[in-house]
Amino acid sequence: TVSDVPERREDGLHFLLDADSPDFHGRLRVSWYEKDAPALRAGERWQLQVRGKRPNGFMNPNGFDYEKWLFAQRIGGSANVRKSGDNHLLEPAPWWNVDALRQTLQERIAAALPDSPSAGLVQGLAIACTDAVSQQQWDIFRKTGTIHLLAISGLHIGMVAMLGIVPVWLVWRCFPRLYLWLPRRIAAGLVGGVLATGYALLAGFNIPTQRTLIMLLVVLAGLFMRRRIPFASIFSLALLLVLVFDPLAPLAVGFWLSFLAVALLVLLGGRRFRQGKGMAVWAQLSLSLGIIPLTAGFFGMVSLVSPLANLIAIPMVTFLVTPLVLLGVVLSGFWAIGAAWIWSVAAWLLEMLMRVLGWLADLPLANLYVPLFPWQWLWIAGAGFLLLCLPRGMPGRWLGVLCLLPLLLYAPERPAPGAFRLSVLDVGQGLASVVQTAGHTLVFDTGPKSSETFDTGQLVVLPWLRGQGISHIDHLMVSHADNDHSGGAPALLAAMPVADVSVGQPNTLPSYTVKLCERGQHWEWDGVRFTVLHPSADYLDPKDNNHSCVLRVENAAHSVLLTGDIERPAEQYLLKEGENLHADVLLIPHHGSKSSSSAAFVDAVSPQLAIATTGYLNRFHHPSPEIVQRYVSRQIKMLDTVRSGELMLDFSDENKIITIHEWRREQQHVWGSQG
Repeated sequence: TVSDVPERREDGLHFLLDADSPDFHGRLRVSWYEKDAPALRAGERWQLQVRGKRPNGFMNPNGFDYEKWLFAQRIGGSANVRKSGDNHLLEPAPWWNVDALRQTLQERIAAALPDSPSAGLVQGLAIACTDAVSQQQWDIFRKTGTIHLLAISGLHIGMVAMLGIVPVWLVWRCFPRLYLWLPRRIAAGLVGGVLATGYALLAGFNIPTQRTLIMLLVVLAGLFMRRRIPFASIFSLALLLVLVFDPLAPLAVGFWLSFLAVALLVLLGGRRFRQGKGMAVWAQLSLSLGIIPLTAGFFGMVSLVSPLANLIAIPMVTFLVTPLVLLGVVLSGFWAIGAAWIWSVAAWLLEMLMRVLGWLADLPLANLYVPLFPWQWLWIAGAGFLLLCLPRGMPGRWLGVLCLLPLLLYAPERPAPGAFRLSVLDVGQGLASVVQTAGHTLVFDTGPKSSETFDTGQLVVLPWLRGQGISHIDHLMVSHADNDHSGGAPALLAAMPVADVSVGQPNTLPSYTVKLCERGQHWEWDGVRFTVLHPSADYLDPKDNNHSCVLRVENAAHSVLLTGDIERPAEQYLLKEGENLHADVLLIPHHGSKSSSSAAFVDAVSPQLAIATTGYLNRFHHPSPEIVQRYVSRQIKMLDTVRSGELMLDFSDENKIITIHEWRREQQHVWGSQG
């Protein structure tokens, strides 16, 4: 059963499938990689032949935990539809299926706003379907701290309820005889509750929506019973019911942001709100400052323009745009032209808002990236904010300033002078690695970019660098032009200052000023020596792989060899030239392909540790069992990013001990995969 609104992209169709077969029972994320894949509809039952994989995602510090997200969404794996004559529709969607209605509304909005850049935003506010929101729009929301506007939650649900409550109150006031039939408070509560519940269902019933709806229904129940229910009781009951309905809800960031934001507004702002002095400004300022520890911990970024952006955006979206969007939803059932006109007005308002938010996002220091804080420091900072918000005259308020200092002073530890650190990131079938010395940073390859929305430079490498407190790159070396090594480079160059860029081939980054890697280039940073061993100016080979940059990094006690995708001809050339190839750690050439890691080359390097950077169940079957055996038979320890996630190796300049951290091993959870 197709269990959500399918998403059609350039490469095919993507959808959720509730599978019921002898081989698997549960939910799958399915991709149908055919341009002419049929137009699936939510709620339909299909028979499909698929090739499934268990959940597996990249594992890096400060990166998105895809496996945890799948677990929280009860998704048991991913699958690709195979070509088969058995693929066919079994049953159409039933008329009462909510997701089928959501898909119909999505199509109506798309048809009404065919050329509008805000069509995806209107769909997001109407049915919480954000597939058509552009990456640029997401970036603006993220930088201005307004991404919650597309998460249908508190203000939206409350506003919809008021759209039902207020008219009923007015009608009952104008026609007092209606009191004899039904009390006004009950009638208003019923209409408001029904409208809010319907909107929550259209929104996909996510955690913020659940929390708000439950709180609202409890308040309405109090109206029915003529009782004023304390906020603490409403809050606690909402928390309990959300956890009963979805015990895995705490795995979602939205759970914490949602409940803690409400608690902050009530606990910290109540006294000032009752005074009525700058209520809206104080509410937004309290909320923006109070969730800084949370946003720093969850997202590694603090938006400095968020208070101003939200003061503009929240009233506009809540009281102007959302009512128009919902009015269009109602009209679309019987007056398509009127609905299209209403939606076009909402889209125009959103375009104006995006211009303002875009201007704020482009301001200098609009947002501040922060390193990956230890959680205990974030709790201390949160306690400091609470101390500062105590009423005037309370003793010890000044301690709040001290508690906030960790957010300003914390910096991740870097290697000592003479030592260095190699971090091999988990980017799937590709390579991205970082070498850090006491005061410098070199990035060797940047991982792949498979689409506009999936760029490992943007999604993995940049968050990792910012999590380490790195704000600029001293040298970016892209070994060669293959996408799995160079795809993420433009994202890095656009987001972070880079002092030097070198590449293995002239056509690797055609839009940027670069220099070519060439044998003999060398430099020294903080007592650590870097030497380019390949390619030579006179080296000729038709294959791009064999022109990969080969970099040797060494200090007084250790050495590392980074090899890109060189194959046997380049390995033989290096051996012939008599280069010193011995290294303690080797990044295995070409991900462990059969075309690389010749016996003579492996013997010349003779590493203690060999690292393969590969993707889970990749189609190339890297690393080859034959190559693995070649290393193992020589008592060389092998690690790969599939099983280890990000690998961080520390090399001292005083002893022969290599400290190895495997992120996946150190972050084991019930939902984690071991490759």
